Amino acid sequence: MSQFDGPGDRLPKKAALAVKKTLNYLGEEDRDIPIRLKSNILPGKGMASSTADISAVAQAVALSCGKRLTAHEIADIALSIEPSDATFFNGIVRFDHRGGTLIQQIGDCPPLKILIYDCGGEIDTVDFNTRADLVDLQKENEKYIKIALNLFRKGIQNGSIDEIGRASSISAFANQKILYKKQLNRFYKVGMQVGGKGIICAHSGTVLGLIVSADGDIENMKQSINEYMGRDFSYLDSVEIINQGIIDRKCDANEFDKE
Repeated sequence: MSQFDGPGDRLPKKAALAVKKTLNYLGEEDRDIPIRLKSNILPGKGMASSTADISAVAQAVALSCGKRLTAHEIADIALSIEPSDATFFNGIVRFDHRGGTLIQQIGDCPPLKILIYDCGGEIDTVDFNTRADLVDLQKENEKYIKIALNLFRKGIQNGSIDEIGRASSISAFANQKILYKKQLNRFYKVGMQVGGKGIICAHSGTVLGLIVSADGDIENMKQSINEYMGRDFSYLDSVEIINQGIIDRKCDANEFDKE
């Protein structure tokens, strides 16, 4: 994915709503804060693009008003718009993406990389989370998710990528009955053959990821996966896990006057 450049784009609907809700929360309803957004996260893929937009915009508005929102405050604003991920918290957390309760701070993830691939199509987060059968299907998966969660906790505590990979693979396969991905079985097979530690899936999106060690041979892995998986499976990016939430920096305001 490309680096950021240019002055930014006009806000999408959810981000624009975050501006309004943040100003209302801060008691600054009468202020006009000029905000533009630049993102390289593809929408509709399950990579928390909307959460990134909403949380970044909310914090930018707060900073413009001389204040700083906590992660819990950002969660309240984000969840008033749609079910959200917990990417604005530091570290790895167990988070109620509908109700907003921070259930548990699990810890920091050890260094690892994820190779991200797209199965094709887009998923609307709001539509997905209002499915009539969703809660029942999630309840059916509860025993598998409990196993995965306990293994994941151990992996975080032990700094074990192998345990983390096994946990995420259990979760990914359990999610097949909720949002089926035809490429998952083949991706898991080739991914483990080339040295992956496990797979991760977007539970409400179209992407799959291969968890690899931080010093893994990414280029050779990519080549093998591409040859095995075929054309209906697109490589998007390789990313490194960080344990920070929102990071802000000051910049020259004149950058945003450029067209």
